[in-house]
Amino acid sequence: MPKQPHILIFNPDQWRGDAMGHMGDPAAVTPNLDHLVETDAVSFRVAACQNTVCTPSRCSFMTGWYPHIHGHRTMHHMLRDHEGDPNLLRVLRDNGYYVWWGGKNDLVPGQFGYAKDCDVKYRPARPPKAMWMTDHQNEWRKEPGSDSYYSFYVGKLDTGDEEIYYDGDWANVLGAIDFIKNAPEDKPLCIFLPLTYPHPPYGVEEPWYSLIDREMVPQRAPTPENWDEKSSLLKAIYETQNLQGWTEERWQELRAVYYGMCARLDHQFGLLMDALKDAEIYDDTAVFVFADHGDYTGDYASWRRPRILLRMRCRGCPLSSSRPRMCRCSRA
Repeated sequence: MPKQPHILIFNPDQWRGDAMGHMGDPAAVTPNLDHLVETDAVSFRVAACQNTVCTPSRCSFMTGWYPHIHGHRTMHHMLRDHEGDPNLLRVLRDNGYYVWWGGKNDLVPGQFGYAKDCDVKYRPARPPKAMWMTDHQNEWRKEPGSDSYYSFYVGKLDTGDEEIYYDGDWANVLGAIDFIKNAPEDKPLCIFLPLTYPHPPYGVEEPWYSLIDREMVPQRAPTPENWDEKSSLLKAIYETQNLQGWTEERWQELRAVYYGMCARLDHQFGLLMDALKDAEIYDDTAVFVFADHGDYTGDYASWRRPRILLRMRCRGCPLSSSRPRMCRCSRA
C-alpha cells in the first residue's frame, strides 16, 4: 500500500440528497451506493452545500472557504491562482499525487490551462454526444411561452445502434476506468470526476428510463398557498417558468426520469468500484461522493434550483461602481 491513499472524487451535479435508496426513498434505484454505505462508507443524512449555484459550491469544497471569503459568489468568479486561491487538486499534485481530471470545469478559468491543477485533463478520443441535447432542443422545448419551454423534460434518449447514450458522462467514466487499468504505479492517484448528470434537461436512456416505478415516486412539495412564507426569488421562478398548469402525472413522469438519471450514475459508480477492485487498489482508495447542490425536480412547481447571480457593491471598492460582478473585495 502506498504511503498516501489513492483518492476518487465522484462529483455529480444536482443530485438531491434524498434520492437514494439507503435514505429511505422508495423510488430510488441506487444499489451500488447503498451497498457501499452498508459495508464500507459513511453517508451523511444531514448536510448542506454552501451555495445553490455550481461554481460557488465547487470553489467552496475545493478551497474549504465559504463563497463570500474571496468573492466566489457567482458563475463568473472561479478560482484564481494569481490571487492566491487554494485548490485541492493543485495541493494534491504538489504533494506527489498523479491527478486525472475527467469531466466538466466550473472551477478554474479554462483559458489559463490546467497544467497546475492536474497531470491529465482528459479529452476522449471519440467525441461524445451533446449532453444538453442541443441538436434536438426545439423538439422538447417547443415554442417560447409554452408550458414545456422551461420544463426541460426530454424523456427517453435514443441510443441508436448502441447500448448507451454516449455523452460526456459516459465518455469520462469509461476514460477513468481505462486510466485505472493503466495508471502509473509509482504515484498515488487522484481521480476527479465532476459529472453532469442528473442536471437537466431531464433525459436518460434505457434501461434506466423504465427502471423507476412511477407509482413509487414520492409526492412533490406542493405549491405554497402563501408565498409570503417563501423567498421572493422562488415565487419569481414559479411565475416565470409557466408550469402552473402541469398535472401531477406530468410532474411524476419528470421526477421519474430524474430518478432514472440518478440510477444511471449509480451504475457508473459501480463500474468504477469494480475497476478499483480489478486493479487491486480498492482497499487503498479513499472514495468521496457528493453533489454541488440539489434540484427542485417539481417541488413548488419548479424545476432545477434557483440560479442566483449576486451583484454586490462594496464600500470603498473601485470596482463596485462600474463592474460590480467583478468585485472580489473582502468587504463585499
